[in-house]
Amino acid sequence: MRHRMSRFIVRRLAALALIFLVPAPAAADDTIMSIDQYKTPKARTLATTHEALLKQMREEIYYCMPWVGVQKSGIGFRQPKGAVDDDRYLSVWIQIDQDEDARFSALPAERRASAMFSRYGTDLLRRMAALQPVVADPNVHGFSVVLSWLKPGTGATQPVNETLALFVDKPTALGFLAKRVSAPEFTRKAKFSVFDGVQDMGRLPLEVWDDSFVRTFKVANYELPKGQKCSG
Repeated sequence: MRHRMSRFIVRRLAALALIFLVPAPAAADDTIMSIDQYKTPKARTLATTHEALLKQMREEIYYCMPWVGVQKSGIGFRQPKGAVDDDRYLSVWIQIDQDEDARFSALPAERRASAMFSRYGTDLLRRMAALQPVVADPNVHGFSVVLSWLKPGTGATQPVNETLALFVDKPTALGFLAKRVSAPEFTRKAKFSVFDGVQDMGRLPLEVWDDSFVRTFKVANYELPKGQKCSG
């Protein structure tokens, strides 16, 4: 997949969600959920306790993955749609900017979602798993990654986003990253849905494979600010 190396391009996004309606990619100050967006004491406590780490996550994505954008209110402690218990997941939602690519366009929806998760979802999980105070907090049930990208063939007419929203408990996520949990077991235990615009296509077959793109790709003529580190 060939990427434009811009900060991000604001696209018209379809209103969809496993957890909330999709806004346009946000300015840096709008990417972290505000306290008044949380409805339970547990969620508000998590947000205030780990405020510095949420900002760290925002800065790391901004500087270490400069070709993606974080959605407005895209970083916070969320629940899957329809959750009964107040289980909270550290959640990051990104918009992936890329050019049209014939090979990617030819893939079925489930294969596109698999490719995006393999490239970006596992990388975001690694970054979240590096936040040790969050990992150690018993009130954080797990991690969530939400990935949106332009559906192939829609950019020139009525842009539509495809989105994968995935939630996974901490033991499964950490076991997967440490290769103690296989990819098939990881996807079996995770809660996820794939969206085509507003249409929820449910649990399409999701495969996960190793993709080192984010860890190895270098943007031409781009240097990290002094003191900025990338954990991915």
